[in-house]
Amino acid sequence: MRNERPVLKQFGCLVLADFDAAPVWASCHSFDHDESWIDDTDEETFRPWKGRLPADPSEGTFLVRASFRAASGREFPGLVTPASFDAGHDVGLMQPYLDTAGRFFGFWGGVVGVDAAEKSAFYSVLGARPEELFPINFSYSPQLASGRCSGSIAGFYRSLGAGKYVVDV
Repeated sequence: MRNERPVLKQFGCLVLADFDAAPVWASCHSFDHDESWIDDTDEETFRPWKGRLPADPSEGTFLVRASFRAASGREFPGLVTPASFDAGHDVGLMQPYLDTAGRFFGFWGGVVGVDAAEKSAFYSVLGARPEELFPINFSYSPQLASGRCSGSIAGFYRSLGAGKYVVDV
């Protein structure tokens, strides 16, 4: 029997209040292949997770509510993608996003890096210099998802391929 259509949201449309309502979101393309509404989704579509907790990142892609602490001690909410314990502290796998002023800021820019305007907006919204912010430590409750529950962000990351990256501030 197929389930009733859940709330579906594109990654870029998620807001912090969504994580107040449901602290764990699941990628529809990881779990919902047999659902009647799957054609209304793509790889960026998420829904509230209704399965058992802690969610297991080896089963698919999740987003979980997380806490962030800047070098200055300032705290922020945000979200991360849980990764297995053997992922190490790979920011590219955990994809941390810090929320401030109602906007999520990411730190992983893939091959092209995080755009200069986005970095500038981040510092402007926070009214802080890089040394006041980095490193930014983040964590989420192990009751929400298993795997590596914490990490540290040294700046904005750009991939060089083959597990190598550059960090800019």
